[in-house]
Amino acid sequence: MESMDRLLDKVGDRFGVLAESDTYQLTVVARNLDVAVGDLFLLPSKRGPKDRVYVFRANQYANVMNRSLEMGDIARNKLTMEDSYLSEDLAEELLIEMKGMVLGYAEQQPEEWTFHRPRRLPEHLSNVYRVDAHQPGTPEVMRELMGSQLGTEGLYVGDLLAGEQALPGVKVFLPPYALSHHLGVFGRTGAGKSNLMMVLLRSVMAHNQAAAGEVQGPRASVLAIDPHDEFRFWHGATGGKDGIHGIVEGYGAQEQAELVEPFYYLTGRQLATEGLERRVVLSRADVLPEDLVSISEFSEQQVAFVNQQFAQWGEHWVGRVLMGDTQGPGGFEQGPDFLPGTVSAVQRRLDFLRRGRSQLFTPFDPELGAAYQSLLPDLVCALERGRVVIVDTTLMGEMEQFLLTTVVARTLFTLRRALRSVEKGKDLEGAMRRALGNDEDQGQVGLRTLADVLVERLESGDLPYRVGDDLKATDQLPYVNVVVEEAPSVLNPQRMKFGSVFRDISRQGRKFGIGLTVVSQQVTEIDDGVLTQLNTELVMALGNEAERKAAVRNASADLSGFERELQVMGKGQVMVSGSYKDVPLPVQVPEFDHL
Repeated sequence: MESMDRLLDKVGDRFGVLAESDTYQLTVVARNLDVAVGDLFLLPSKRGPKDRVYVFRANQYANVMNRSLEMGDIARNKLTMEDSYLSEDLAEELLIEMKGMVLGYAEQQPEEWTFHRPRRLPEHLSNVYRVDAHQPGTPEVMRELMGSQLGTEGLYVGDLLAGEQALPGVKVFLPPYALSHHLGVFGRTGAGKSNLMMVLLRSVMAHNQAAAGEVQGPRASVLAIDPHDEFRFWHGATGGKDGIHGIVEGYGAQEQAELVEPFYYLTGRQLATEGLERRVVLSRADVLPEDLVSISEFSEQQVAFVNQQFAQWGEHWVGRVLMGDTQGPGGFEQGPDFLPGTVSAVQRRLDFLRRGRSQLFTPFDPELGAAYQSLLPDLVCALERGRVVIVDTTLMGEMEQFLLTTVVARTLFTLRRALRSVEKGKDLEGAMRRALGNDEDQGQVGLRTLADVLVERLESGDLPYRVGDDLKATDQLPYVNVVVEEAPSVLNPQRMKFGSVFRDISRQGRKFGIGLTVVSQQVTEIDDGVLTQLNTELVMALGNEAERKAAVRNASADLSGFERELQVMGKGQVMVSGSYKDVPLPVQVPEFDHL
């Protein structure tokens, strides 16, 4: 561990001096050099029993004079007496005054520097040193002082940003468990959200590769919805770097079996050959009424009707409603009658699931030859074994995309709750069936076929919930994260009024190791119940003041003082805040093509 004096020797000469300070803001007077909003500075202090180095961040600055000269008078003189006025004569009088805040301070301990929240202030007239990306010793200094905030392993996001310059080699990581604690990715169009997601997916795959070797700890799984079909090949077709396909092709056969199989890419298109890339199909027999209610507008009467239909028909309910066979041969012995308008309204909302209208959801009616065809059991088993799965939704309608995400998330959540509900391995099958509404003793059909297939996968070991006769704890399973693209469409307050699996996951998912990644151009349109549960926020440039204020208000780490930077951040720049980090960190996400 380096001493404070040796560390400061590596960052260059003194840049300025602390002029004023309070618990809210610091003022620094510095030399007349080029400064940008967001630049970082170090203030050494010997106040207290241990050496400290404060990290100061400038959020505004002004040109000032050394002596009591008015800048307006000097400007007028230069304008009216150009020939006799030499600005060089005042070069030594020109200074800048920076205002900003202390991010925190590093304190020297016997073995290392530890970083703390800004509960203390530096001493009077402290020297100020600039964190300069061009100084070769700067990266080492920042890693030493802020190591506990940067992280040393996990999911690489990018490099620490000092003003407009990324500090090479000062990497910022998220812990893998952040994937089960909910992430928010916010930024306007063109801010670089897709590139950020590519970097995160690459990091997850690198983590799983390490976890398969000597590194201990759970793997991570991501269901990545890709509405533009970018993640598979990225820029490979235009001379850039291949995407997830290139990473998978770089694995050997054993690594593909261990880290990728049975697939990494699902699409609605017909593929010439299927291997690790597959065409995705789900079945109507996978859908619950609550899945549809959470993605479409339903009245209270319509909700009651679809719930009644599921209670009567179980996994056949969608087909029965679409055919108009809502009463059956004998009708209902009990229960309310529903107006024809209610039935017709529900049929319209289910119309996208009709035969020939949906390429994603297959009909289910074994008596008429429509057997169960669904990739859902394979998808669930893959995510429970630590896989990154990309789903290309370019050919899917909006409702199909949202329903697919909802069905997968709800099934995973349901199964993990069932796992937590029992203590003996022999009781798990019954718990899984009841969780899917299939209880033959009570005469409940529920999702019987899905339950049958999942029980078979449990017995074969593909669904890894048991080791012999013993159950696995949920913290022994992979961290699972479901990416919700275009989040305002399904996570707005209106959709939440009848309940949603995403609201349930946002509130309880951490207990079961399941998290959400909420991707949106808007913060204000997301339900407050979901926003308050986000533990990690990756905030890029936002479009207007209301969105910036919402991002600051919702951040896990205090973003006060960062409002200006959220307006001027460039492409690929992101503010990382997390409940497990003491301070927010400005980060430059690298171009995936250059990794």
